[in-house]
Amino acid sequence: DRNKFFQNLLLDNMLMIDVYNRARKLKIEVTAPRTIILVETGRTKDNGARELLTSMFSPTSGDYVTAVDENSIIIVKSLGKNESYDDINQVATTIVDMMSTEALLNVRVAYGTIVEEIRELSKSFKEAKMALEVGRIFNAECRANGYNTLGIGRLIYQLPESLCRMFIDEIFEDKEIPSNLDEETLNTIAKFFENNLNVSETSRQLFVHRNTLVYRIEKLEKSCGLDVRKFDDALTFKIALMVLNYMKYLKERE
Repeated sequence: DRNKFFQNLLLDNMLMIDVYNRARKLKIEVTAPRTIILVETGRTKDNGARELLTSMFSPTSGDYVTAVDENSIIIVKSLGKNESYDDINQVATTIVDMMSTEALLNVRVAYGTIVEEIRELSKSFKEAKMALEVGRIFNAECRANGYNTLGIGRLIYQLPESLCRMFIDEIFEDKEIPSNLDEETLNTIAKFFENNLNVSETSRQLFVHRNTLVYRIEKLEKSCGLDVRKFDDALTFKIALMVLNYMKYLKERE
């Protein structure tokens, strides 16, 4: 009964009055801080993963494990009054590690915002689903992503493809677009951004001479028309990379 209750709740298949009446009958608190953690297993009906998560999150602690499709598992996570998004992220990271070692699954985990009312769990579920997709596109190396950490990726994800194409065409015109650049140049710029446009620190971490790094940056400027040593150009280049990744995702999905 609880399983069906949460399934219907997350899919918005219940009237509000029914939500509260059913919750009370099932002895589920209606007002308590909770969040939705979504675990994408990538396997159809993986019972081992479900059993492992059920052992980690039990109803006795206010947590519930359910599912609304065959490729992912949902955790309705109860939170303490002082628990924050850092704590939720730690839980998500632990799930990734546990699934890897215990179930031999390379899962992706995402979570929504913290809600206080049980009726708001469907909102947190939708946010977790978005975090899963946005994380896959813009932060693929990270296996745990939160809705509150998506940043500009969340904005780009909601743009129509036509607007993205217009943006790329206007920025680069007859110049070379970043997705056509060689891997060495892209890795160099990525490290440059990680070090907040610091040439000295980037050259040190890449084990290259400062002049070599400057040469690569100037070569990029000639091909793309953007000098990433300047904040505005660096910002434009970073957003353009994200938009191109999103367009690639849309193409692959089609």
